[in-house]
Amino acid sequence: MSNLILSFQKLIIFLIIVSAGFSVSAQSILIPIESKNNALVLRADKNGVPKIVYFGKKLSNKEEYNKIAGLYQQGDDYSGILNAAYTASGSQNLVEPALAVVHADGNTSLDLHYINHETKALENNVFLTTVLLKDPVYPFEVTLNYKVYANEDVVEQWTTLKHREKKAVRLDKYASANLYLKGNGFWLKHYHGDWAREMQPEESKLTHGIKVLDSKLGTRAHLYQPPTFMVSLNAPADEDHGDVLYGSMEWSGNFRIDLELDPLNNLRIIAGANNHASAYELKPNTDFTTPVFLFTFSSFGKGDASRKLQNWARNYRILDGNGSRLTLLNNWEA
Repeated sequence: MSNLILSFQKLIIFLIIVSAGFSVSAQSILIPIESKNNALVLRADKNGVPKIVYFGKKLSNKEEYNKIAGLYQQGDDYSGILNAAYTASGSQNLVEPALAVVHADGNTSLDLHYINHETKALENNVFLTTVLLKDPVYPFEVTLNYKVYANEDVVEQWTTLKHREKKAVRLDKYASANLYLKGNGFWLKHYHGDWAREMQPEESKLTHGIKVLDSKLGTRAHLYQPPTFMVSLNAPADEDHGDVLYGSMEWSGNFRIDLELDPLNNLRIIAGANNHASAYELKPNTDFTTPVFLFTFSSFGKGDASRKLQNWARNYRILDGNGSRLTLLNNWEA
């Protein structure tokens, strides 16, 4: 009898150990990309597809990001990847992809699984988070790069592509960024114009389908519209009130920005170089780095969002950006 009890106790201990091990392996991996006031949060299971589970104000307790997804009741995402951090074409994808390739063997499917991530300080106030994704079948990998300027609440995002297939892989689309926003409606403000009539604003509510802001002009790519836009969440924002995403491409060539309202009424934003007539043959063991997409978020209206980017530009892009300076007036009528 004592031997039976001892064996039963060993069985219980074994089951507890196995259960604990399974629980740890099944835990999701949270990747918070935080600035002073904002957060973009990815979540992935080991070797699973990383997804965007939060975008907005930074929370004081990082563990709360894990609970947010359960607060939304929006129906089923039977593809499982509507909120993917970087959506690949083929496989189970049903929406606009950020990346489309043709492998060396002619196959067009790509499935990007989480491998690892790293966050490091580049300098005071500047942090870089990299997230490595790989296809489970093809030797093709993608690195998502998020460079955070903490005090300015500004993020630069770009993507690095690489493969080790036997021959070149054709890149048919290669976006820099893939964002996912939740809200009760979205209002897009963007700009159009021509010579002497630049930056004419337009604002409208986004409806289902895809709104595309793009240029195929090559040289003078920003003649008719710049790659700059604002998206207000829940209601049209004004200068001092409302949630606003402010984004732009750091790229003087052809650009394309897709804004897609998905079946769950959430907004997918895919931004990068325009892939029109621009397929690229990527050789093995060669890095392909996309242009940079720049964005910020504010809960205090368009004015605050604009000032965040102005502060970033003065501190990190304009030579001697702080303080007074002499200004040359270029007057065409003189």
